[in-house]
Amino acid sequence: MDGKYVIALLNTTGQPPEAQLQDRAVRERLYRASVARGSRGNAYDNTAIVSQVLKLRAEKAKMLGYPTYAAYVLADETAKTPEAVNAMLTQLAPPAVANARREGAVLQAMIDKEQAAKSQPTFPLEAWDWAYYAEKVRAEKYDFDESQLKPYFEMKNVLENGVFYAAGQLYGLSFKQRTDLPVYNPDVLVYDVYNADGSQLAIFIADMYARPSKRGGAWMNSYVEQSALTGNLPIVANHLNITKPASGPTLLTWDEVTTAFHEFGHALHGMFSNVKYPYFSGTSVPRDFVEFPSQVNEMWADWPSVLANYAKHYQTGEAMPKALLDKVLASSKFNQASPPPSISARPC
Repeated sequence: MDGKYVIALLNTTGQPPEAQLQDRAVRERLYRASVARGSRGNAYDNTAIVSQVLKLRAEKAKMLGYPTYAAYVLADETAKTPEAVNAMLTQLAPPAVANARREGAVLQAMIDKEQAAKSQPTFPLEAWDWAYYAEKVRAEKYDFDESQLKPYFEMKNVLENGVFYAAGQLYGLSFKQRTDLPVYNPDVLVYDVYNADGSQLAIFIADMYARPSKRGGAWMNSYVEQSALTGNLPIVANHLNITKPASGPTLLTWDEVTTAFHEFGHALHGMFSNVKYPYFSGTSVPRDFVEFPSQVNEMWADWPSVLANYAKHYQTGEAMPKALLDKVLASSKFNQASPPPSISARPC
């Protein structure tokens, strides 16, 4: 492998290196390798298994008296029926597609401009181009890129002076780190969580780094369910997959910052649980509701007073310059039309 590099596929459809890879052929290869996992016709092909799962789901729904598996699942959700879901999607689809087309046209214009400057023929925007040219447009439109932001987003500072600070301002919570409890990995952080009156609400575990033995993505777990029946207070954890640097501080991207706020919304959902029976504790709610607390908490990441409290340079402690802060706020809605990598990004 001398002179070569290996790009590991993360356990997500979109691959972060696509935003930095200048070689379009490599971007396409990475994209196709990502979306083709489990369907390559080899020993790891899951197509037959997926087909069997779909068949069994349909049989299960029929046995239980439902016309479709969707109807069976939604009966216990807040939407209740497939018709209600389709009605909402019908409302959302036109503006979402229109926004994607607008943003896609901007990215296509960037491609056309760059190719013309090199006296080379242009090419249509594809899914593997979206992240790469979105970063170029971001840098041009807002005059900054992620590398300028990261020094202001040191991981523990974001957690304690951003995520925890927002919870303190909103709900009166306070946090105290514990170093006396055994943890399953030395990088795991543990905090006692207290109500405004000083009573203990929960224990929170922050497992921030990626490891070979850890699945991809970001999620919340409840290791002890709150229950008035048992008298247990909740022990909840957030699991992220931030790359641990070989040395020096862990500096986050803006996406990782918002993910930390998002997942802590789930953690709050678990910590604020107040039920008798463990079965109903925390996030044991309809699946089409469970993302609501996390989406709400995510919006505090760029709330001006919260952002100003944690966006501090890791070396100097200086606040993020107002000009850069304003650009972060202005760009917070940028690229929200980014399509799933399985959908062509070509503007129609």
